Amino acid sequence: MSRTVTLALVKPDGEPLGTTRPFDVETQWWQEVAPVVQGARRELGIDVVVLRLVAAEKAAPHGGGVTYLAEYDGPPLELGPFERSWLTPHPLRMTWAQPGGPAASLRWAGVKTGVQQRTWNLSSVWKLNGAWLKEAPPFLRHEAIVLEWLGKRLPDLVPGVLKADGSRMLLADVPGTDRYDAEPAEVVEMVADLFEIQSLAAGHVDELLALGVPDWRGNPFTERASATADAYADQLTADERQRLAKLVGGLPERFAELADCGIPDSLVHGDFHPGNVRSDGVRRVILDWPDSVIGHPALDVRDVPELQERWISLWRKEIPGCEPERALELKRPLGALRGAAIYDTFLAGIEPSERPYHAADPLNCLRAAVS
Repeated sequence: MSRTVTLALVKPDGEPLGTTRPFDVETQWWQEVAPVVQGARRELGIDVVVLRLVAAEKAAPHGGGVTYLAEYDGPPLELGPFERSWLTPHPLRMTWAQPGGPAASLRWAGVKTGVQQRTWNLSSVWKLNGAWLKEAPPFLRHEAIVLEWLGKRLPDLVPGVLKADGSRMLLADVPGTDRYDAEPAEVVEMVADLFEIQSLAAGHVDELLALGVPDWRGNPFTERASATADAYADQLTADERQRLAKLVGGLPERFAELADCGIPDSLVHGDFHPGNVRSDGVRRVILDWPDSVIGHPALDVRDVPELQERWISLWRKEIPGCEPERALELKRPLGALRGAAIYDTFLAGIEPSERPYHAADPLNCLRAAVS
């Protein structure tokens, strides 16, 4: 699938210029803006910095017609009309999504330019010479804390933090490719890498909580899940509401049973899949930790038999007599339930024009949790 992109151009100081003619880019993913920058250069002959999504043809991602606000600092162009509302300030707008924001971030990183990769409400990512510049919203600012903590203990498994300031990080480059297309045997070994982190962090839960890693253990999990279920109850069918109420009402007992399985709470990545692992064939590095929390490590294990078998064998060896199979069964609805609460948090922390990224997600996750 592809996107049809229109750019609403502004000068770096925010002065509106107008809109370009539409052009197509091959990838459908709205937040991936490297193809947009390349497409503008190829189709329009201009260099731009993409700031944020301001309009979308579809109510939910991805593909279709999209309009981005973008900086342009070049010769005059023949452009179409510009909607002034695209520049109306909003208190939840991210700094990198405002005119001048990307340039300020690059100055902080000590460079004048880089290759823009991604921009949306959850992150801004630039590829620099030998490093990556990444920014996240305030509600995901603990990623740098987690990476610095892990980097002191398991440096081969995470990217190095060159410097950090709140939710802004400069990360050392990691050779290789993101492993979306990894062979099954390699994916199984990724579970072993994750287990190494889980088994280490299990002994440092209080330390990580004190540093600011979010607490998603039994009681906080139950409180957030209950609030999210209440918030979306009127959009569910009567049968779905009944099943969800039973699931949420049974969470204290479920977490008690999870504790009885003998596997301790630990650091949870929160979005563990092959695409968040990078490798050059020698070293594997686990990327993208903004969704990390303290919770039950079973939450990171996908429902794939080979992956589960590897995780089960590792915990059995680590803690003789524990019950990892039972833990995996008990956690099955918890990932979707947590996802609903997480997406609801995202919606509360982003401006309206970017709500289409996540608007359907809480309800979809709640339905998945009770399916």
